Amino acid sequence: MRFDRRADLDQLRAQIAADIEAQAADARGLFITLVPGQDAIYRLKRQEALLIVADLQQGANVPEGETLHITAEAAGDAVSRFEKAVEILTRDQHWASGSQMIECVRRSAKSALAAATTAPEIRAAAIIDWREVRAFAQAQTQERTAYVSH
Repeated sequence: MRFDRRADLDQLRAQIAADIEAQAADARGLFITLVPGQDAIYRLKRQEALLIVADLQQGANVPEGETLHITAEAAGDAVSRFEKAVEILTRDQHWASGSQMIECVRRSAKSALAAATTAPEIRAAAIIDWREVRAFAQAQTQERTAYVSH
């Protein structure tokens, strides 16, 4: 295909736009589980964690029935609910930072795609450097592993 017709370029642009989104989804997978419904679980755990850390007695005044996810995870990991809440909020903060990084890279690629006028320029928009995002995700994983194994 020579891509000398507008329709050809539009089709290529749509394919590259989808590729950019797929790459961003893969990058998100470095930080979060990408299965349907998991985002709702993350929100519930965050709400439970906030309840626990807001308590002056490190969650002692928060009924276990109000923190079902954290209570189960803490028991399974043999840690206190407070420790699990801190872990969840720390992970949530890492995701917030990682998400911002991913969004910045994704938007930059989308801008390059929007500015592209030729097939090579359009294809080049999909060549995205995710190294910084991967390095950040790896560092967070190592930090979390060190925290959990202490």
